[in-house]
Amino acid sequence: MAPHQKHKSSAEEFRQFVSELREENDLLSIREEVDPHLELAAIVRKVYETEEKVPLFENITGQTSSGLFRVLGAPVGLSRVPGQRFGRIAKSLGLPSTSSGRNIINKINEAKKGQPLPPIEVSSGLVKENKLFGDDIDLTALPVPFLHADDGGEFMQTFGMHIVQTPDGQWVNWSITRGMVHDQRSLVCPIISKQDIGAIFQMWKDKGEDMPWALCFGVPPAAIMLSGMPIPKWTNEPGFIGTLTGKPVEVVKCETNDLYVPVNAEIVLEGKVSISETGPEGPMAEYHGLVFPGKPKQCPLFKLSAITHRNDPILPICVAGRAAEENHTVWAPMIASEVLNICQAAGLPVQMVWCPFESHCHWFVVQVDRQKLRSLNTNMSEFVLNLGHVVFSSKPGWYIPKLYLVGDDIDPTDLWDVVWAEATRCEPGTSEFLFDEYGNIPLIPYVGYGTRPERNNKKAVRCCMLPCEFVDEELPWKVGSFQHSYPSEIQETVQRNWHRYGFGIPE
Repeated sequence: MAPHQKHKSSAEEFRQFVSELREENDLLSIREEVDPHLELAAIVRKVYETEEKVPLFENITGQTSSGLFRVLGAPVGLSRVPGQRFGRIAKSLGLPSTSSGRNIINKINEAKKGQPLPPIEVSSGLVKENKLFGDDIDLTALPVPFLHADDGGEFMQTFGMHIVQTPDGQWVNWSITRGMVHDQRSLVCPIISKQDIGAIFQMWKDKGEDMPWALCFGVPPAAIMLSGMPIPKWTNEPGFIGTLTGKPVEVVKCETNDLYVPVNAEIVLEGKVSISETGPEGPMAEYHGLVFPGKPKQCPLFKLSAITHRNDPILPICVAGRAAEENHTVWAPMIASEVLNICQAAGLPVQMVWCPFESHCHWFVVQVDRQKLRSLNTNMSEFVLNLGHVVFSSKPGWYIPKLYLVGDDIDPTDLWDVVWAEATRCEPGTSEFLFDEYGNIPLIPYVGYGTRPERNNKKAVRCCMLPCEFVDEELPWKVGSFQHSYPSEIQETVQRNWHRYGFGIPE
């Protein structure tokens, strides 16, 4: 049996991921014809906002006879399946669908401690079942969804994985950034200089050569998750993904350049990124939930020389906007995990980091072990300033405008807990600490449209702990709640008699 035919887990194989969603009653095949112009995306947006089943669109107006393509919406949205709200995130990492946010962060952190497993090169695979070259390629003829009424064009790339490498081949980068159809054989995509793809693109510009490039859809779910993780530069994502799944990623060489792509990807676009040609890109509704209609920006052209794809392929998409969608469910946990690594490496008593999806990747909650915190003989100002500099000076810290510091009595994955802590323990002014030396990602709305457009570099740590929590073992308060205000025997009696009282019984 060829390597790529062996059974794969949901973290290693996109089709297995889809199959397990179906088995768990978290996928809906839509066979009624759906228009890719707004209708399809509107369905996906409503799915996000109601936490409904993943929609698999089987019959899209304009599908080609070659099978390009079916569409899977909301692949890593939140789920209404009881006990599995984070199930699609967990499944993408090889965890049970019932896993918690803490389980998810711990899984990623454990992989960080392991040795990289380099990818295995194979000679062929499912992604090579169909091949298109040159003038046979016409992106404008494909049923690419038009996602939002105020978008500047059709965004084919919202949940695919870009692959590029440095000119010397020493650094292979797998990442996510949006891409809009420009013409028959080109996408136009933004490249931000501070991101890894931007750093590698600059190396090719310095060499005076267009950058070889591939864009892969329907990759191993663990790969798309880690593509959103701001790991240190010169770290090769494929090795890290192998560590996470416990098996090396199987890759196959592109048809028209020397890059290697996952052998079981659904669709691969390949070619080069022009260092001289640009086109108008955007606007598009983004992860912050807003769109700013107006003029597009000039961005590099990603020029295609070939497309390869599986039979009857699936294009996964993310319809960006109000939380929670993949920008939040993929990006936020991966940033949080890397921040946790950085804090622990710096010797800080941090035991959990999480980003509430409702914050649209703008709030990150840092939970400290209060016993270890007290042993440092520190105070709020000293500790918060140290924490802020450690996080904001780091690679993931560039993406984070606001940190919330909480004690270990607060669950960072529970927004109710975080809001309660901020409302009752964060003293205006005194408990808020500003940092203005590190800069912010320009996509944050108030950075570009605030009181000082393009110059608003302030970041903040809001300490949601009272000063006594830094020094006192015995705290002066008790919590008024079912869990904390009643003896265990009373709680057990109420739990045991809950249905007898008449609660929780279906009408």
